[in-house]
Amino acid sequence: MMENQSRIRGLLQTALDDLPQEVFRRFREKLSHSAFEGKSAIPRGQLEKADRTDTKNLLMEFYGGAAAVEVTINVLTQINLRESATKLRAESEKVFSKAKKKTAKIEEGRGTDRQWDQEPCAETHHAKEQGFNNPSLKGSDYQKKYREHVQDEYQVVEDRNVHLGEHVCLDKRYTELLIVKERRGREEKEHEIITRGRRHAELMAQQTSLTQISLLFDPDGNRQSTRTVVLQGVAGIGKTMTARKIMWDWAAGKLYRKKFDYVFYINCREIKHIIKNQSGAKNRSAADLVLNNCPDGGGPIKEIFEKPEKLLFIIDGFDELNSLLDIDDISLCTDPFEKRPMEIILCSLLRKKVLKKSFLLITTRLTSLEKLHQILKFPRYAEIMGFSADQRKEYFQKYFCDEKKATQAFNFVKENEVLFTVCFVPIVCWIICTVIKQQMVKGEDLTQTSKTTTSVYLLFLTRLLGDHFTNATCVQSFKVNLWELCSLAADGILERKILFEEDDLKKHNLSVSNIHTLFLNQSIFQTDTECEIFYSFIHLSFQEFFAALYFVLEEDEETIKKSLMSKKDVNRLLKIYGASKNNLMLTVRFLFGLLNKERLNDIEEKLHCKTSSGIKDDLLKWFEAEAKNISSLSYKTYEVQHGQLELFHCLHESQEEEFAKCVMDSFQEIRVEHIRLTTMDEIALSFCVKNCCSKQSLYLCNCTLGIGEREEEWKAKLRKRLFPL
Repeated sequence: MMENQSRIRGLLQTALDDLPQEVFRRFREKLSHSAFEGKSAIPRGQLEKADRTDTKNLLMEFYGGAAAVEVTINVLTQINLRESATKLRAESEKVFSKAKKKTAKIEEGRGTDRQWDQEPCAETHHAKEQGFNNPSLKGSDYQKKYREHVQDEYQVVEDRNVHLGEHVCLDKRYTELLIVKERRGREEKEHEIITRGRRHAELMAQQTSLTQISLLFDPDGNRQSTRTVVLQGVAGIGKTMTARKIMWDWAAGKLYRKKFDYVFYINCREIKHIIKNQSGAKNRSAADLVLNNCPDGGGPIKEIFEKPEKLLFIIDGFDELNSLLDIDDISLCTDPFEKRPMEIILCSLLRKKVLKKSFLLITTRLTSLEKLHQILKFPRYAEIMGFSADQRKEYFQKYFCDEKKATQAFNFVKENEVLFTVCFVPIVCWIICTVIKQQMVKGEDLTQTSKTTTSVYLLFLTRLLGDHFTNATCVQSFKVNLWELCSLAADGILERKILFEEDDLKKHNLSVSNIHTLFLNQSIFQTDTECEIFYSFIHLSFQEFFAALYFVLEEDEETIKKSLMSKKDVNRLLKIYGASKNNLMLTVRFLFGLLNKERLNDIEEKLHCKTSSGIKDDLLKWFEAEAKNISSLSYKTYEVQHGQLELFHCLHESQEEEFAKCVMDSFQEIRVEHIRLTTMDEIALSFCVKNCCSKQSLYLCNCTLGIGEREEEWKAKLRKRLFPL
């Protein structure tokens, strides 16, 4: 025991010695706010002047051996030193493993290993009585077999951009996500919605209540350990992938190794399908839910249920069942072998009527929280925020499996403020990586891509909605729902509103249906005496995308009757934009992008919605007026030049060369002075220059163009486009 403590001290000392002084200072600061298993944090006064050895001693004295290591790993992770945390985890597991083997030998000599010593006939009798398979393996042997089975089931995931039947390794593709354990205030939420680019990534990483999957069931402050955790998050944020990773990590011995003997996965989408099609079908039991996870559908079920406190049920996608679980307590069952309709079995499990001491991890979209709150007993809530900047980079590296290509792709996306922002959503990251990889395979120049920001958002929309077009009735219902969602977005943009109340949703005939929950986020804010519920889009950029889509979709008679929005007036939007450029900048870009012929075809074919390009003339007139106004100014302020560049971004977003040639005639000359051009500015300007007539001129005076070594090459490209002869 003393030898073990000595080794732990050595590990901690090495880990702290490896930290540079500034990083060590951050470690101490974060440590002073890190409580663990009910113990308060080490007082800041004791840490303030502590050197590395003093800090190690404080960790050991305050928490003890194993806990001191866990605290150190947690703090290293919170300050984004994941490599150091992983190294310490690996080294400490070696120490603990040796100690465990030593203890096991002693215990074996004492004859204490009797926990699985049961009469085979009792198990056989119970299995026959209940109608379940009777496996020959029991106890720790069966646990080993089950873990191996789970590893086989969850080690790979389908990657939809590869050939049919091909998969990728979950452990190699999965990237850790930011998870917070406390609800944010209204002001903090609003700031998070509107912020873009690197500042948005910094804001996410600066969350004060970050936590990890491994800590979800640990005591929180003075509270006892919870048995129910709700892991919430918006659509595409990685809830299901995280649930599958938990299964795999547990089976591989990397997570909850001592806490749970068995972990079972319940897919709510599959349950919903069973419930909707179970008329005449046989009822099921909680035991059936468990055996459905087991190899060959059989297992020592009595033995498994003997220790419900060692069981974890992962219930993935609760929002799929939101409206199907209105069941009163009288109807619920308490016997895990009793066969009842599936919704009753699941509700009994959620409400702790059956297997009361078991643990639950429930994933859901945020719009189902109110329903869950009514069902669950003393749950703990955590929210998946998405990728930090470093995690986005890590995802690119894992996706491309090639350092050079990953760096090239990531740097390109990082220069696009809008795309870099929405890369916090893993599914958007996947879409962008897929698009870029396809370009690289074709040998295309990333800076000459026709895949615009608009096309990426449209891909995101069609990807999430793919499962909702099952029949003609669903398609018609979806079209109405999409229109309602777009009208809410447009109304909010015009009224400068990003948080919506229940009345706002009712005004646009929105109920919290499946499609709406894909894109709407629910937030509960505490006021002086009560809570208020608000809804928002995942990010302001998504609201702006749907607002632009509102002006492109063609209304049918049914949607016109139901809509309370005033008649579409794109000129009102453009007028507001003209008065304060920054507020509607992205909305106007999306308007141009959605008028691209290819985008319009995608909307009609993939979303089954009719479109109208009637606003194209309005955009043309507006652009020409803006261009002539800029050209008439003898001196162009920074704001005017910024407005000019924004017009070029709009044209680039459209990718319509004939349209660009028509409107670029309004510029007698293009003058850009004393301004730093980002890579995206260069791409937009290049597109517009390419579509200028030969009589126009371009002045670039004292501008910073891209990256230093590319400057001459970039100028040469512009000259070639301006003077092709």
